[in-house]
Amino acid sequence: MTQKAKSSIFIVIISAVLLAIIGCSTGETRTEERISEKPLAQKEEVKDPDPTPSPTPTPVIDMEEGSYAISEMPLFAIEGTDFVPFSYKTELISSVKVEEEDPEAEGEEESEKKDSEKKDSGKKDSEKKESEEEGEETEEVDTAKYYNTYKVTLKSGLKFADGSPVTADDVLFNIKAHAARDYRGEYSLGELDIPGMSEFHSQVPDEERKRVETIIAAGGFDAEEEKYPEIEGIDPKEQDDVWGCYDEAGAIFAQNIIDYVNSHYALNAYVNAFMSGYLTYAKVEADENLKTAFAYIVWGYGKKSNPYNYRKNTLTTVSGKVWDLNEDTIGAMELWEEIKEYYKGDLSEDGIDNDAAPGTETIEELMAQAYYSKQDYSIPEISSIFKGTTVEDGTDAERECIYLTISSEEDLSSFNFFLTDPKEYDRTGELNDPEVIIEVEEEESEDDESEDGEQGTEE
Repeated sequence: MTQKAKSSIFIVIISAVLLAIIGCSTGETRTEERISEKPLAQKEEVKDPDPTPSPTPTPVIDMEEGSYAISEMPLFAIEGTDFVPFSYKTELISSVKVEEEDPEAEGEEESEKKDSEKKDSGKKDSEKKESEEEGEETEEVDTAKYYNTYKVTLKSGLKFADGSPVTADDVLFNIKAHAARDYRGEYSLGELDIPGMSEFHSQVPDEERKRVETIIAAGGFDAEEEKYPEIEGIDPKEQDDVWGCYDEAGAIFAQNIIDYVNSHYALNAYVNAFMSGYLTYAKVEADENLKTAFAYIVWGYGKKSNPYNYRKNTLTTVSGKVWDLNEDTIGAMELWEEIKEYYKGDLSEDGIDNDAAPGTETIEELMAQAYYSKQDYSIPEISSIFKGTTVEDGTDAERECIYLTISSEEDLSSFNFFLTDPKEYDRTGELNDPEVIIEVEEEESEDDESEDGEQGTEE
């Protein structure tokens, strides 16, 4: 609830009392966290061998080959489970350090930091000297980020259920399926800090994303000046195309509020407190107008006192507009117009974004998404993940392998999935992702408990 509705706090207290009396509880709706885009490093040429190891290199995995059910084989072995990997060997072949300094971020803050460091340098040198004289050993910890490139060699002789061989292309297909924007399983790869991953996952080129964000940050059309803000390298037509998605995004922004209110406040006590003692939530839920009116009032966009007239079935908004819910139809766009009017187009955390429903996108993010959805982008590959071939020492046999670059701040075991036959995926649209991985130890302990229980019953 926003600050505009603070005057109704005593009503919420009454609601809490009512809830305690009737013994109701609200169900929490899970919301997805926003995906935070991390800066991508440029693709480095694979250097094989002689790597410069990162602080925590992943050990080589070398498993015996054999016949396994593909649906029970993740890319890497999972410690403590009965699963074996379909990768034969994983080797770290190069590691590139990422510089901590961001040239674009340097400014007054960086200047002040340097001045402070100069002032403290004498003191630090003195302390270091004293420490060395006392014979204390100081160990420097490398906390820098690295982009590590691994060569993942695949087992030979792997076959799918229909007898067709497993190839590196099949593995790449699975990687992209688990990195796709619409994948919602627990083996999602889309959020991992992998060069080129954010572009593939969002299907928006990084340069295009920066351009759109620059346009939105500069602000929209100035009615008094009758022009858009001047942005170097960007013309008014480009700005108009982006800002043309403003109201479309606003309707989604408002719908998120309506959905949130009708999910988290779906109780008679709240309806009685905010609208009328004669209403039940069942009546509200059955009428789209009432669902919207309910959201208006809970979110502070109804008139401060008695915003809903039960007898007349009317809603009076904070701006003074009166909606006759018998004749008028109100929805997300009408609520969005009310929000715009209230904040006068202020796009900030203290403005429109202050009213975003918890766990949902800001108006800027929604506007960018609306613009991207109208463009014809195509990013078919993840730039730092590709296939190759390798030859085992002492043999002439070639094996297929996958080259993968990933940040040292990520756990390599997070880059995992269960292999699915692309032909089967085309037929069913489903991946072989088990919902729960049962640890062997837990499985054995459960059996033991069961046997003990049976013996105890017989005795």
